[in-house]
Amino acid sequence: MRPSSILTKTSEKVRLLAVPIAGRDTASARLRLHDLLPQLPSRYEPTILAPRDDEDLRAHDPRDFGVVYIQKEARPEVLDLARRAVVAGVPVVYDIDDDFGTWPDMDEEAMCRLATAVTVDSAGRAAALKALTGTAPVVLPCMIDLACDPARQRRHKPVGEVTTVASFGNLVSLRNTLSYMAAVPGDMNTFVIGPTDAGDEVPGLRLVPFTVEAFVTDLLSADVFILAHGQKEAPLKDNNRLIMAMSLGVPCLVSPSAAYVDVLAELDLEWLACQPDEVPDRLNRLADPKTRAEIGRICSAYAWTHYRPLLCAQRLTDVLDRVSTVSGVGEVGAR
Repeated sequence: MRPSSILTKTSEKVRLLAVPIAGRDTASARLRLHDLLPQLPSRYEPTILAPRDDEDLRAHDPRDFGVVYIQKEARPEVLDLARRAVVAGVPVVYDIDDDFGTWPDMDEEAMCRLATAVTVDSAGRAAALKALTGTAPVVLPCMIDLACDPARQRRHKPVGEVTTVASFGNLVSLRNTLSYMAAVPGDMNTFVIGPTDAGDEVPGLRLVPFTVEAFVTDLLSADVFILAHGQKEAPLKDNNRLIMAMSLGVPCLVSPSAAYVDVLAELDLEWLACQPDEVPDRLNRLADPKTRAEIGRICSAYAWTHYRPLLCAQRLTDVLDRVSTVSGVGEVGAR
């Protein structure tokens, strides 16, 4: 039975072919679809391909699936898969995230035009891509990363003044944070969590290489985080790193970019958004452990209310249900 033969019903099984751009151990919450897809309703049966494995790609016929979910990937081999899916009447959902135009050998514009639906992580990105997509991009914020990591249980109440300030992210994110980290008083410890090759990019800062196993534990050793977007890309960026920090109950100083300020303003915490020369003042305001504990409580509650995994999975489910119904996808897999 081919996918176009009957309409989707919520009780029917839909096989989902997922094409990730990288493995679960990559330093990006958005890439951990391995954690997101198991949260989908049981009617969706995901098959996750090995990242960047063309042999695995060729071994799976999109006609055997009810929907194809592609994450960032837009290499020629993946575009070919998407084209074959579209010809067969199988809907394609393309999650482009906030990295449009940064991955080599990609034709994201072609993938956006092919896709039945395009999902992005910010309203700014949605507006920027609207001209390239057949329908308006759907904003799907990142879910809390590593939500079930047992290290989260080691979270403790703040004690004493601020002694350790940290940042985390990819090379670009860490570069954007340099001027902020340089403004941290010299008697405080500082470190950054990032790629293993980032050492030369963060002079004067201790680099803790990212590993998915130790990430939460490493984060919890900080009293305060500092996160910054570059001015050029700020209008298109999302708040996923801030949400990760908030989910841990750790206060976070941020650059005054919309993705950060909009969240903090909802909580009357917009004063945490600042310029580099304001960092010492903000750290002084966070010196009282009771203040940090209260801010941490407010932020944690917000993050788990709005970005908990099941809620984010439901947002993706809504997209999958919509494209499946429009395309007439039903129970598939019988050849």
